Amino acid sequence: SMLYMNPNKGKRQKGFSLIEVMVSLFIFGLVMTAASQIFTRAFAGHRYARDLQRDVENAQYLSGILSKELRTSTIVDPNGPTGNNPVQSVQFYEHSQGLCIQYRINQNALEVAKQSSTGPSACNNAVFTSGDFTTVSSGTIQGGFDVTPSDSSPRTVGRVTLALRIQEGTHSASIQSTVSLRDYGSSGSDL
Repeated sequence: SMLYMNPNKGKRQKGFSLIEVMVSLFIFGLVMTAASQIFTRAFAGHRYARDLQRDVENAQYLSGILSKELRTSTIVDPNGPTGNNPVQSVQFYEHSQGLCIQYRINQNALEVAKQSSTGPSACNNAVFTSGDFTTVSSGTIQGGFDVTPSDSSPRTVGRVTLALRIQEGTHSASIQSTVSLRDYGSSGSDL
């Protein structure tokens, strides 16, 4: 009699076993988890760097505006050499616009208040309240103003140095700018 022969006998069956599939999925899961964590960290680092760059650009822009305003101004407060430099605010009369302006660092922000004024002495007597100030910075700001008022005797050119440390998350940057005034006394230019 004829024996029935299995044609697949001796041939290995093709495909993966359940254990091989499970091990492959586990390894693939580990690789994907590691890749997603690397991507998440890289994206968070990029976001922090972008936010810090935005804050630094904002502070540089504000420093430019402050410099332009100070160049044509007379410092009224601090109104003499201070032993407590740097100070947290600077008040000045801006001649070209006829404005009394005060910049201050308050609660980790740079703020500004402006009002019309008739001259340096009127600006010296001006009082700003909390409601007069507008926050003009972004990020967490720390720092101060180093102020040297103009003086006619001895003849001294006033200058203001603004030093800021901007913090965004765990990243921080520092900027500093010094502006020389164009006047030589409390009454304005006497060149």
